[in-house]
Amino acid sequence: MLKLHVLNLGRMKMDANLVAQKTAIATLDNPEMPNRMAEFPVPAFLIESDSGYILFDTGCHPEAMVRDGRWPEAFQKQCPWDGDETKTPMYILKQMGIRPEDVKTVILSHMHNDHAGCVEYFKHAHFIVARDEFSACLRAYAQHAYMSSYIWKDTDVWTKYPIDWELLDPEDGDMEVVPGVTILNLGAGHAYGVLALKVDLENTGSVILTSDAVYCSLNYDELRVPGVVLDSVGWMNSCKRIKRIAKASDAQVWYGHDLEQFSKLKTAPDYYYD
Repeated sequence: MLKLHVLNLGRMKMDANLVAQKTAIATLDNPEMPNRMAEFPVPAFLIESDSGYILFDTGCHPEAMVRDGRWPEAFQKQCPWDGDETKTPMYILKQMGIRPEDVKTVILSHMHNDHAGCVEYFKHAHFIVARDEFSACLRAYAQHAYMSSYIWKDTDVWTKYPIDWELLDPEDGDMEVVPGVTILNLGAGHAYGVLALKVDLENTGSVILTSDAVYCSLNYDELRVPGVVLDSVGWMNSCKRIKRIAKASDAQVWYGHDLEQFSKLKTAPDYYYD
């Protein structure tokens, strides 16, 4: 029987308009409407199956925010992460008696700073990611794009390991990882290639883990496009597709960065969904 563990990997902040556009709009009555920083959770998910452990996303690197750390100083100020080594999947897995090398498969929804920061710790796993996203990450690395969401120092470390990568093309369609766990291959939208995950649990029912395909309820309920988006048409199509799948399978939809929703979820190591 599948078990789904919710990993709380700290909080981040960034301009609210980057989460959902038109959060702050200047008007004649308020021509200098100020922007504001929004706080949101950084989650990852561990799935226990008969075939082994599956990790969906890896969060931020524990040295992301330190002086001369993984993230450039300007990037730290733009989207600060409130976390440390205790807000990493490695630490939470240790509390559960699981070693990084026990994780058989790692699925990266995409390769931005808060989703692929700890790749190097799971170098013995089989990694699955969208091919276009993998290419975008390596392109940013080759071009020394330090202010990119693809963190140069993170990539510089894991490229030195012979990691087993499986790269999905858009035409590959969805992919069953193990019975009850299906990758939704969404293509370009928020990033060059985004993967969501559908987990069919015996007691909880089906859950769709959207990652950044849907940041929060404002994106999903009102189809408000986030400010961080590569392909707005692709993003809209992804969101609508998730809605169709959720309706057809009566699935819960767990957004990528919704603080209100996440605060209601029960987290590891104390709890799991089955």
